[in-house]
Amino acid sequence: MLDLKKIIEGNLYHLNVEMVEVCYAIIDYVSVGPTKKSHLSFMDLYRISPKVDEEIFYDAVFYLTRKNINVLTQEFEALDPKYGFKQVPDKAQILEDMRNEEFFNPFTGKALTEEEFGEQVLSYFTPSFEFVRKLND
Repeated sequence: MLDLKKIIEGNLYHLNVEMVEVCYAIIDYVSVGPTKKSHLSFMDLYRISPKVDEEIFYDAVFYLTRKNINVLTQEFEALDPKYGFKQVPDKAQILEDMRNEEFFNPFTGKALTEEEFGEQVLSYFTPSFEFVRKLND
């Protein structure tokens, strides 16, 4: 775990102190029993985070998903009318649609307003495979 923190410290040196504190809190939380934490919502992560400005919190969470950091993997689930919320089959399509500000339900194909999209397509996080592997080294 110490080696992992050193690797991460090398990548966090340019961030502001509050963002680093949020990153460390999330890393510490995810490091304990990571296989049991495969569905972490923003609210789950916010509860264990030091209280900072919302923008700093979100920036820290997304920073941990960067390929060079690779602590968290962002996933999506969407409302399937027959089965409730299910993991989205094409994460890349969701990201592309969000970038283009085109909002659809991935299971029905129905066009959605941005607000409806926010209610029907939810983001969650899981410890990345690489992070879990490094923990076990």
